[in-house]
Amino acid sequence: MRWRWVDREIDRLDPDVDWERMISLHVGHQVPVLGLAMMVYPGTMRMMQPAAGAETLAATGKLVRHRDRRFDDGNQYLTAWLVDGVSSAAGRRASERLNRVHHAADRATPHLPGNFDRLDDFVYPLVLLATSEDRLRTSLGLPPTGERMKIAWHRWAQTLFRHLERASGPLADEAFPEDWHAMTEFAMTFDARPYEPTPAGHRVAAAMSDHFAARWFPAPLRWFGRDLTRYLVGERVARLHRIGWPSPWRVRLVRLALRSAFRAQAVLPDYRTPLPVRLRRVRERRLSRRTR
Repeated sequence: MRWRWVDREIDRLDPDVDWERMISLHVGHQVPVLGLAMMVYPGTMRMMQPAAGAETLAATGKLVRHRDRRFDDGNQYLTAWLVDGVSSAAGRRASERLNRVHHAADRATPHLPGNFDRLDDFVYPLVLLATSEDRLRTSLGLPPTGERMKIAWHRWAQTLFRHLERASGPLADEAFPEDWHAMTEFAMTFDARPYEPTPAGHRVAAAMSDHFAARWFPAPLRWFGRDLTRYLVGERVARLHRIGWPSPWRVRLVRLALRSAFRAQAVLPDYRTPLPVRLRRVRERRLSRRTR
């Protein structure tokens, strides 16, 4: 199919060498704008499973009081790393900026000692980003991510990890899962730890669920947006944060919608317009509606 040009380009590339280009093509021209949101919101809620993670995110206030700005800022980081590339000038600037933000937040929260220094809290988000699409596809009974893309995703996550810093210093020499299998094992181990619900986790997760629904769905369908968020984060994490779990028929509805979306995406033309441009247009339309 001529309109499915991205897969042909990716098939010509070597994942051990051209992993950055493979990720850029896939995310830039095959991932819809809503698909990026479906990575960010649930991933953030999963990061808040440890009580300290929830406290850290709650302390910044942006996820509750400035939710649009927090989402737009996150998109800028992700598109710089995923579309421009980790090693690009934009990707390096994004890493440097995030390091500065983390150091500033660490200084601003002396009541949360060590919350910007735990190694797992840096590994886990990158593992989630790299494996989220595969995890969702397999949960829906769809074919998993191909082996070549798994190599590319691991290279991407590992390289970005080396560019980041925790409170005590750079992560360049710290251990990161050695391959795709090790990343999935790490995520399962992290998720299997015993966690306790916290007021901060509930407050931030509920705000994010409401924001996702309000931003992407019209008022009559916001219940579906919240159900979609709960399904994506998983029943155990949804109950941990006390944001509820859909009834069985609503879970089936969400699964049907997601499977239909993936199947449609597999036959629809790849996007000619890169993801950063599509994101900017969505943001401009939203701001335009506000000023009317």
